[in-house]
Amino acid sequence: MSQRRASVSQSQLQSRPEVGSQPDPGRAESPERLRPETTEEYLLDALELLDASEMRADHLTHALVHSRTIGAAIGVLMAMQKITEAEAFDALREASMAQNRKLHLLAQEVVERGSL
Repeated sequence: MSQRRASVSQSQLQSRPEVGSQPDPGRAESPERLRPETTEEYLLDALELLDASEMRADHLTHALVHSRTIGAAIGVLMAMQKITEAEAFDALREASMAQNRKLHLLAQEVVERGSL
């Protein structure tokens, strides 16, 4: 839970329905019901969306960094072994699985050492 939401009590969070949860099948949803009923609910929803967006941005940032490392490792393997891009990625992926190591960590090692 983020620091922004630390002041909200657990009982307040537990009493709210989950975002994306299914409504009761016997109850018709009015357009007004889709909007938060109180300012507090609105702020909690906004903070949830902000937290999710921040988490997604962090994941995308890490993915971009890892993607560059993996791309560099593929380039190293292509140059050293005279293979295609697909073959270099397959070799990297297979070595990652065989060694039970994260692909991006193995890729970093390939970039540093110059070989698998």
